[in-house]
Amino acid sequence: MATISVNKLQSLVDERISIKVSGLPTNSPVTLHLQIKETYGSFSAFGHYMTDEAGRLNLDSSCSVGGTYTGLDSMGLFWSLKQDPSQRTGLRLLRREAEIPLKYQLTALNGHVMWDELAGEQKPDSGHALCSIALERTYLSDSVERLPIKFGRLRGALFKPRSQRSCPPVIDLFGTGGGLMEHRSALLAKEGFSVLALAYFNYEDLPKELHEIDMDYFEEAVDFMLASPYSRLGPEGGLGLIGVSAGADIVANAAIMFGKKVRAVAWLNGNRCRSWFPVRYRARWLPNHFPMNVALVKPSDRSDGLDSREACCSGCTEAQELPVEKSTCRFLFLSSLDDYSMPVDTGARLAARIRRSNGQRRVDHVAYPGAGHLLEPPISPCTPLCYHGLYGLNMDYGGNSKQHHEAQVDSWCRIIQVFREELDPVSARL
Repeated sequence: MATISVNKLQSLVDERISIKVSGLPTNSPVTLHLQIKETYGSFSAFGHYMTDEAGRLNLDSSCSVGGTYTGLDSMGLFWSLKQDPSQRTGLRLLRREAEIPLKYQLTALNGHVMWDELAGEQKPDSGHALCSIALERTYLSDSVERLPIKFGRLRGALFKPRSQRSCPPVIDLFGTGGGLMEHRSALLAKEGFSVLALAYFNYEDLPKELHEIDMDYFEEAVDFMLASPYSRLGPEGGLGLIGVSAGADIVANAAIMFGKKVRAVAWLNGNRCRSWFPVRYRARWLPNHFPMNVALVKPSDRSDGLDSREACCSGCTEAQELPVEKSTCRFLFLSSLDDYSMPVDTGARLAARIRRSNGQRRVDHVAYPGAGHLLEPPISPCTPLCYHGLYGLNMDYGGNSKQHHEAQVDSWCRIIQVFREELDPVSARL
């Protein structure tokens, strides 16, 4: 009788697991189908394999010869997940609440079953299914605790290792999706950081819509973390900031404005101008914000989404770019070269500004061919087409599943390394 065995039925989303199947027909084609059903839609991945002479599969050593991924990768079924074709387009597989696990069903089927039968309206014939098992993946490790934050105007959640009273502090920001995004913060905390997942609109009693960037709010968050009993500052002081998309714009502005309060910044696929939105700091409006030029947003030439590369910071001259050279912190710029929502040369341009200003200052820039806009923690699936709340339409975020996966593995390691070196240099040298 066919049986699927997994070394961990409950695991973290960035954790590699071992999947084996036994009791299958010998030297025969078999399909493994992974599916997750959320309230807003369902996602699937599948691989085609050949069993050995004993009727076994081991994804640590068995290559996929077809499906949503090919080659040898024990986690290929997870990073190659795609929304089922019967669903509305533009869905993103994400759990905002780190405490709620993602629940998957893994099924072994006889023969090489194709995508339209697995994930479309037609369901596999009952004779195909050989065995099945339920799996759970979560963002929140048992070693990490979540503390809700409601302090003054600040709203969010703080994640920290249970075993440590204080850790190097980091603030985590996302873009124009709004609300509170906890998943990355929970995983970063597992690596030994005290991380504040910070909401700034469309959450609890915060403004429902984003009309301006209030940098005083973010400075309040920085000061809160620097004074927190859960934060352990390094010899140089300061904290880390990480932001993607519009969140990258905010952390870059913070690095420029807040001086030595900021020690390290991880910037992921942001703009080169100050922001799309008006930026206010200490009762004055700051220059050089460039609203999205809607007239330059056009249909993508490769998908049903929108291409906004030319619309971002349209008309921004080099003199009007973010003056990141005025910051004192270390920057890690991460650029996805298959992103159709942002100009892909922005990270390189901003890194060059710092190098021209001070050739001795350490700045890192990494560009990833084939990677899309939403760089997430490892083993997260790529979201090439994503609904954008501000437009009410799908954006072409790009990304080839395999190259995007490789970029996420590499970028995650770099983010952790930079934060350790700058925020906890003693431990980083051990």
